[in-house]
Formats: sequence, structure tokens, C-alpha cells
Amino acid sequence: MAIRPFGLACVTLLVLVPVLLSCSTLVKCQTEDYCSVVFEEFSPCLSYVGGLSPYPIEDCCESITNLNHLAKQEQSGPQKICECIENFSYWTETRFIASRIMELPTSCMLHLSFPISDSMDCSMV
Repeated sequence: MAIRPFGLACVTLLVLVPVLLSCSTLVKCQTEDYCSVVFEEFSPCLSYVGGLSPYPIEDCCESITNLNHLAKQEQSGPQKICECIENFSYWTETRFIASRIMELPTSCMLHLSFPISDSMDCSMV
């Protein structure tokens, strides 16, 4: 049995409409994907920068290393990571302790290629 053109159009719409509705623009989809990577990587650090843990766990330090690599992949990498981390702070309702952020590079024996904050103008990065 052959699919008539009208039937094919309906099937195509049923497949494409949910995709189009989930991400209204390509940039939005890319940003959501980027931030999901940042959220996953930064989550082991949340207890330390939020003041719940006295020191960063090893996974946090490894994650910061991964985020450093991600920040260097494109010119806007540090700004994107900054924005994602601010969103993460907002969604998890976690206030970051400035001294913990300042201690993170020393505690993990690395440098930061991106800023960490819960309230800065990331467009200035």
C-alpha cells in the first residue's frame, strides 16, 4: 500500500512539530545542550562553592579541568559557561560563597578559564 502525498505530509508534520516546538531556534537548542554539559560538569562543585562542604571533592576538580577545556574551544566559551553557571545557581537556589570560588583554583591546583559567579554580568567576560 503506497502512502498518498497527503498522508506523507501528515506523518512529516507529526514528526517535525514536536521537534520545532521543543527548540524554537537553533541557537536556543545549542545553548540548552551547552548548559546541560556545564550543569553536569559543575554539579560536583556545588556543595563546595555553596558552603556545604569544607573542600572540593576530586570530581569537582576534574570537572573544572573539563570546563577549562570547554571554555577554550571557542571564543565565547567563558561567557557561555559563566551564563550557564549563573542559571544553575538560580535554578538550584544556591548562593555561591565568594571566598570558596577564590579558593577553588588553589584547592584543585588549577586555574580557571572562566568566571564563576551567581550574580555577575557575563557579557563583560
